[in-house]
Amino acid sequence: MNSKMDRRVLSKRIVTRDLVVGSAVALCVSLLGWLDIATAPTQDAADASIREFGTLLTVVFGLAAAVWWGQSTKVSNAIVEENTPAQRSQRGDANTLNGAAATCTAAGLLCSVFAGASWRSTGSWLSAITLLLLLLMSGSDLRQAVLISLRLPPEPREIAGAILLVVAAGAFLWHLVT
Repeated sequence: MNSKMDRRVLSKRIVTRDLVVGSAVALCVSLLGWLDIATAPTQDAADASIREFGTLLTVVFGLAAAVWWGQSTKVSNAIVEENTPAQRSQRGDANTLNGAAATCTAAGLLCSVFAGASWRSTGSWLSAITLLLLLLMSGSDLRQAVLISLRLPPEPREIAGAILLVVAAGAFLWHLVT
């Protein structure tokens, strides 16, 4: 009886933590978007600014998806090469990386709408709301994928992806300052 109760409490804590992570990511993206629009001096500048923001987010989510798809493949290949029954954790790691990569792929597609449409259009608003809901619901996959990625030994393409993420972040900061 006590064990059942402990599992239920632990499950509620994990769900709460995952919602907090998803909410934090969604809040950061929405605040950056708002800051991008609020700092623009004119409507045309705001429109151009949000298009650039959409392009940068598309790049960031695309790079994260590429890294996680690659890592998922690496983990899956290690399971096959060992020629032994896969450990539950290895299968779980591959599935988690696949889930995070799929989330980032969908997020990148949603962000590409910002790069091609006015920020006041219905399509942009629907994409923004969907993106925020996607990030909110994906806290678990994103959190776990980051932890798995930090455990795996880095490969050159993953290092290049990290460098490109830093460059994209720098480009965004430069965009906000100028």
